[in-house]
Amino acid sequence: MNKIKTTHMEQHPKSAEKKPKIRPQWQLVLFILVVGLIYWGLFNTVYVTPYSAKGIYFDYASLIRQGQVPYADFKVEYPPLALLFFILPRLVSSALPAFTFFYKAEVFLALLIGLFLIYRFARRMGKAPWKTMLVYVLCIVAIGPILAEQFDIFPAVLTLGSLYAFTAGKNKMAWALLALGALTKIYPLFLAPVYLVIAVRNRQYRTAGAGILTAVLIGAVFAVPFVIMGSDSIKSLADYHLQRGIQIESTYSSFLLMGDKLGLDPVKTVFNFGSWNLVGRAAEVLSTLSGYLLMASLLIVYWFIYRRTKPGKSQSTRIGAYSLLVICLVLITSKVLSPQYLVWLIPLVPLFVQRGLYIVLEVFIMTGVVTYYLFPHAYLALIDLQTVPVIFLIIRNFLLVALTLLVVIYLHRMKASE
Repeated sequence: MNKIKTTHMEQHPKSAEKKPKIRPQWQLVLFILVVGLIYWGLFNTVYVTPYSAKGIYFDYASLIRQGQVPYADFKVEYPPLALLFFILPRLVSSALPAFTFFYKAEVFLALLIGLFLIYRFARRMGKAPWKTMLVYVLCIVAIGPILAEQFDIFPAVLTLGSLYAFTAGKNKMAWALLALGALTKIYPLFLAPVYLVIAVRNRQYRTAGAGILTAVLIGAVFAVPFVIMGSDSIKSLADYHLQRGIQIESTYSSFLLMGDKLGLDPVKTVFNFGSWNLVGRAAEVLSTLSGYLLMASLLIVYWFIYRRTKPGKSQSTRIGAYSLLVICLVLITSKVLSPQYLVWLIPLVPLFVQRGLYIVLEVFIMTGVVTYYLFPHAYLALIDLQTVPVIFLIIRNFLLVALTLLVVIYLHRMKASE
């Protein structure tokens, strides 16, 4: 594999003086317009979904405006900072239609911030911004209109901002944004050990300590008030997720549904904890084991990243691959895998693909296409455990596993100097 060149001048000394046909700044403007057309046009016409969580967000925000305390006075399945993204559009709207518009505008703004960060990443790495932004846009199209109906883009962009700060050497800022991401949706927390591994390998113990302290303080600022107002508030949130069963779209579900179709162990669907889950003898066992499997898998991956991280080497060219690997692993080993969780990968795939590994983009697009078929088009049939959607679910989860393995293979073959 060729060594990564840090600047365009190093690669092509003579051609470096030539100006691009379209300046990078205008490339950014062009892609802002493209994202706008996709988001406000395509996602509101032929490429749509009838399912939305905005009504739930509106109800949460309305209860808070009435003076009720989340977790204490009413149950909430989301971390504290997620509520901020529900409250903001509620401050300027009193009815669901207006709330829907302002909420969608909020999501659109997050998408544009993500686009800008991808643009900045590309320029820092000496890559063509239009290529990296194009991958970002293709990822948005692959995931589809569910982007506007859920809030997963907010932690995804906070995570991207954290990675950008980390590669810029702004350690405290990186940990702060990672903490804010985890306070919006828990999954960014799984990237904290990656930051820690890199710091330890470079003997930056004081830097790691300062970052962890920053994250803990930010977490305390948001969590302590809820603990004071309701002593069981955070515990109830943790219990809610720990008690969930095997969600019908998870990787574990693929094996359970195969067993059901082969007559090995029958399962049935039940709606609880806000999702359709599988129940049966094997499902109960897997639900108990899933947490241990998740943690064991993560420990193996963290050790793998530790071994691949070379002291004294900048990890700016690898951080996208490390992050993509960890989050993919979280997806395939968690007992819940809702379709909107794929939004978490949207900012990470461009960081990986900018190295020319377009097969990862192709696999991700196929994953998005199959997911859109399953939800919303074939979801009712999937709940009925009909054969065709079950087969497509197995294919989708196989694609996610393949995506994870591609990243592992790439990192394993990557030279220490890269």
